[in-house]
Amino acid sequence: MTASDKSLLKDIYVSIVFLTRFPAPGWPAAAERPLANAMWAFPVAGILVATLGGAVYILCDLLELPVTISALFATVALIVATGGLHEDGLADLADGIWGGPDPEKRLAIMSDSRIGAYGAIALIVSAAGRAAAISTIGDPAFVLGALVAACAVSRGMMPLVMAFSQPAKADGLAAGAGTPTASGWGGALLIAVIVTMLAAPADWLGCLIGAAFGAALIGWFAQRNLGGYNGDVLGASQQVAELFALAVIASAVTVAA
Repeated sequence: MTASDKSLLKDIYVSIVFLTRFPAPGWPAAAERPLANAMWAFPVAGILVATLGGAVYILCDLLELPVTISALFATVALIVATGGLHEDGLADLADGIWGGPDPEKRLAIMSDSRIGAYGAIALIVSAAGRAAAISTIGDPAFVLGALVAACAVSRGMMPLVMAFSQPAKADGLAAGAGTPTASGWGGALLIAVIVTMLAAPADWLGCLIGAAFGAALIGWFAQRNLGGYNGDVLGASQQVAELFALAVIASAVTVAA
């Protein structure tokens, strides 16, 4: 195996370990690799998360559970696969933005581990919205494809948010991760586009546009209210991008039917 091949595997390893809670063997040489260099592989982690969610939905379908229950279990599987990493960011952003009068106080609220009313509402909307979209898509094969597309493209948007903005504060996880290079965010976008084209059961272009719009909306919102991004903003951008992507696919499947 060449040094280049090892670097690619290290990037994939770092992305999976950082974005998911899947068990992975220790690899000190990979763990030392800067996260910014590995961000092109974020969509790969999304594929693994989606595979688990799709597998749970298929299992529920084989057990002849109602489609709404199957969709709910699939959504829970997505959350468990990441340890609620992105959901936590969405909740913190909602609490901070609407709970503080200025950027400094908003960031302070976002650093508080406690959840407020705004955060709880945001989590309910995110989970319910994704479950509703999944149940609307219905067909197990379509659900798997939709999840792969949405989970990959939503994570592919995270490096773009970082590349076209700046950290809201000098310290923190997002600032420490570094800024992705053009090859980093470009690679993530390319992989996301290819995966979406191949996996989305309907309207892959709309899925891509929906995800990009969702991530851009959160990025703009954070820039306006916080002065930039942090880890919570990135998590929120993934959640909204995934929700929008699934909603577009669900709409397209419904129209086609």
